[in-house]
Amino acid sequence: MNTKFAPTYKKMFGDYWVLWYALSNSYSIIDMEFKLLLDSYLASNTETEFSSAISKHIYNTDIPSISETIYNYLKDCNTNYKLPNKSSEVLDTSHRNISKQYLFDSKHIQIYYSSELVLNTIHPAIAHLCNGTLIKTDVTFDIYLNNDHLYLFKNAELITRVPKREYHHLQGKFIMQLLCSLHDKTEQDWIGTLHGSTITDGNSSILFVGKSGKGKSTLSALLATNGFELLADDVSQLLSEDQHIYYNPSSISIKQGAFNLLEPLVDNFEDLPIVEFNKIKGQLKYMPCTKPKQDHYPCRAIVLVNYTPESETKIESVSIKQILETIIEDSWLSPKPKHASEFINWLNGLSLYQLTYSSTPDVVAEISTLFKQFTDEN
Repeated sequence: MNTKFAPTYKKMFGDYWVLWYALSNSYSIIDMEFKLLLDSYLASNTETEFSSAISKHIYNTDIPSISETIYNYLKDCNTNYKLPNKSSEVLDTSHRNISKQYLFDSKHIQIYYSSELVLNTIHPAIAHLCNGTLIKTDVTFDIYLNNDHLYLFKNAELITRVPKREYHHLQGKFIMQLLCSLHDKTEQDWIGTLHGSTITDGNSSILFVGKSGKGKSTLSALLATNGFELLADDVSQLLSEDQHIYYNPSSISIKQGAFNLLEPLVDNFEDLPIVEFNKIKGQLKYMPCTKPKQDHYPCRAIVLVNYTPESETKIESVSIKQILETIIEDSWLSPKPKHASEFINWLNGLSLYQLTYSSTPDVVAEISTLFKQFTDEN
């Protein structure tokens, strides 16, 4: 009825279609039946024409309801995507109460925090790179709390300002800007920052995704103690230029429930400090890992992690619907049409699995087999 509502990009994945709408920068996963109705709706000029096109397959009494459902779906998918407002606020250096210096390979990073509370939003994950003897500074960040808002500045330019309860948005923005500095990129160079942890075998990588508490970080820690390397924990950055996932130097965030599991496997695990940022997350430890041999690797699979106590370890194919619905909620994906097209095509080239596990030896064996399969295919 109104082709301006049509999706900008669409691609079929098995029994589902993935659609991207430029106006809202939103991804939608629909089944074959709904896709046929949507195509008929968009190809019709009037309600009568649409009714005629589908009347052979659907009772007439259902058609008005179907038409309304499709209209509301398209309306929701075409809500204007709003870029964050650029504020003219300037850096207030009076909040520089805590100073930390970090060395990331050859990059010297200075970060000023306003308080211990603010420090705990960022510092524990990168504390292993803290260095108090920097001779020069390549990049300076300021992070402070003022009037119940958290501010992030990079080289005196405001990057974001968020309510303090939305501190995770500031954490994501900080990681984005940090990785831009480390890899000499700009924010416009990335397809997105994916909410997931990435492990490499030195040839390719696998992205582990899952809801909080499902065990993806614990799994990454287990694999890192069994011959694999951590490429990124929690935030995995996907570059447009080569569609590789890039190294994130943050330590693995380990929840209290996994302390006993990892203590026998990780040297000096008991000496890692306990961090308590808020009641929801509880006690955490941050486990640093050795940097991989390369800064980036191609991703061959996305694995939906489901730790289930006393379960049999198994890995099985899963639909794009389950994968995307897990990724999209907490990821940032670029609104640029070029990047959206690249993201959909990147997904189309990956193997998609769900992993259920409880046994460490069994899950290490399963992931080893998966990596070997990718190597043999090359």
